[in-house]
Amino acid sequence: MRFDTTGTRLGTGYHRLDVEPLGPDRCRITHVLQLAMPEGLFAAWLLAFKPVHDTMVEEILDNAERAALGSLSRPRAQRPLRARLFHRLAWPHPTAVPVPADARLLQEAFERPDFTDAWRMALAPGMSRDPQDWRHVLPFPTLGAAGRELMLGKDASHLDIRSSVLVGDEAVTLATAVRLHNTRGRLSFSLVRRVHPYMARRMLRRAHRRVALTTPPAGQRNRTPRATGTGDCPQRA
Repeated sequence: MRFDTTGTRLGTGYHRLDVEPLGPDRCRITHVLQLAMPEGLFAAWLLAFKPVHDTMVEEILDNAERAALGSLSRPRAQRPLRARLFHRLAWPHPTAVPVPADARLLQEAFERPDFTDAWRMALAPGMSRDPQDWRHVLPFPTLGAAGRELMLGKDASHLDIRSSVLVGDEAVTLATAVRLHNTRGRLSFSLVRRVHPYMARRMLRRAHRRVALTTPPAGQRNRTPRATGTGDCPQRA
């Protein structure tokens, strides 16, 4: 299996995974990387990208062993500090979207909300589509659930807030509606409104990363039963 990088920002070259048979039920998996980079890009590779790349390759090989054998004899993947930091910084950010029509609980919460917004993030393969796994996205009690929508919220004397967590096949959406009751509510929310988009994005992004990191590895999710002696590959290089 080969992935060419020519024409990309990574430089000219390729990644390749080779499978070498070693017997009727053994093989060796080898990862080969060959890249030609400008000096500036190579320096960035050594400082930032190489720890992430090495971690990803180790996880690929761990997943190959999981898929072949059903378990790991010894996990090889390491996540050094630089890799964890880069991983956190490079995590995707939510994008602003209209309040989804499918967020029926939120749509029906207030007849005339004084404020609404919604933020969405794409879901990676294997990430949970169960809204209950996203219930900690905000520090509000759960007020209801229907299908793939979870309603969170809180009432106060000056305002009521409702937040909908809608989990679809491709994305998760955090939508909010606010109803103001009086002058105190309008004054307080005029301040909160300035920081709300930042906080909503931050909380959704944090929940998204937490759910992603607790997702079972691909080698475990995609494993299919194999008959004994039909190509298990316990070795890798």
